[in-house]
Amino acid sequence: MSRRSSNSVRLRACLVAVPLAALVVTGAGAARADSAPAGTENWARNVSDLYEMHSRNGSSATGEITDGAAADSKALNLTIPAGAGASPSNAAEVISRQHFTHGRFTSRLRTADCSAQPGTGAVTGMFTYGNDGTDQDGDGLTDNSEIDIEVLCARPSVLHLGVWTDYDAGSRLSRRISRVIDVATGQVILTCFYTDFGPCAEELTGEQAEPAVVPAIAGFDSSKGYHDYTIDWTADSVRFSVTDDSGHEVTLWNYHGPADRIPQRPAQYLVNLWHADDWPALGRPGSTQAPVAPLTTSVDSSSVTAY
Repeated sequence: MSRRSSNSVRLRACLVAVPLAALVVTGAGAARADSAPAGTENWARNVSDLYEMHSRNGSSATGEITDGAAADSKALNLTIPAGAGASPSNAAEVISRQHFTHGRFTSRLRTADCSAQPGTGAVTGMFTYGNDGTDQDGDGLTDNSEIDIEVLCARPSVLHLGVWTDYDAGSRLSRRISRVIDVATGQVILTCFYTDFGPCAEELTGEQAEPAVVPAIAGFDSSKGYHDYTIDWTADSVRFSVTDDSGHEVTLWNYHGPADRIPQRPAQYLVNLWHADDWPALGRPGSTQAPVAPLTTSVDSSSVTAY
């Protein structure tokens, strides 16, 4: 399950947002990973030394917004307008200026709230991404270094977690693993390996599907308050976690599996908000409407520690 046709648009959109010519290239065209940690951006200013800020086609990325719920009372607002165009090419987005191969990536944020229009299709994403169009592992597919946490605003208790190593835009074949979890109930909806956008190719078990049981965070609603969302990426594991209302970190997925299912190529870190018109939330058929009023994801802070 996990992705839909918007993904191919999203991958192309990211390449537009981060032109290949702007990547640092070494050897056979690979983006170079920076050695220094990126540090933390608290968004107390409307400029950033650590992130590029992108506003497209009516969307906006604006820092230094007063927000009493933020740790320092300042936040970044990612806003898409009423009637926003579909696809990530219209996203409000921030992109790290550095590339990383492995690290800890955390954003403290409050996702877009579409409770006034429950049928809205909008995605808040926190993810690493790197794709320079080459196939360095020689498997016949373009390498795609990507690790995602995504939330659809029509189902704000459900997190979509994904790890990608390959994606070919022409054939739409991929190599990716995914877990979908309802954080409010602790229900693990699926944990699968995919080779395309069709059905699950392999249901993951054992060390590829740990923890098997995730404690519920009662009342969890990503749109109602700030939580820390973390991707912990090493050479042989990917761990996803979120904090509860008390600040306790809950592990959602601690993936240990074949090395060829974990990205080993450099990636940037992004946070964005965009309208999806072809990805309805689970159990919410028809939740692909364009917003009738502006929607905002608020980011208290974003931090990266390189490994």
